[in-house]
Amino acid sequence: MASSFYCLLRAVDRYAANFSSFPGQFDGEMDEDISRLKTIAVGLLSEIGCNGVTLSEDLIYEMCRYGAAELHAVAAFIGGIASQEIIKLITKQFIPMRGTFIFNGIDHKSQLLTL
Repeated sequence: MASSFYCLLRAVDRYAANFSSFPGQFDGEMDEDISRLKTIAVGLLSEIGCNGVTLSEDLIYEMCRYGAAELHAVAAFIGGIASQEIIKLITKQFIPMRGTFIFNGIDHKSQLLTL
């Protein structure tokens, strides 16, 4: 599940670079944005060698539905984790996370991926 979110977040970044907006950001373009995001995500999967892997239609829809909104509770949580990691780096007292931290705000689960 976390790897699907990671792939979709990369696809959203590529979407924003290509179309100068985020998927679902403007009303009335949802179907077109879903189609574009799905195409970009499939292309991204094939670029990294995951040709047979598919992403859930529900995840793609939800990624477009939120339209670049930011939930304050999730932003505060991620900000807390980021500040904790910065303090670890500055003080050199603890070992910082190695890899990509993924947080699923829907299920309140997190995962650290080593890429």
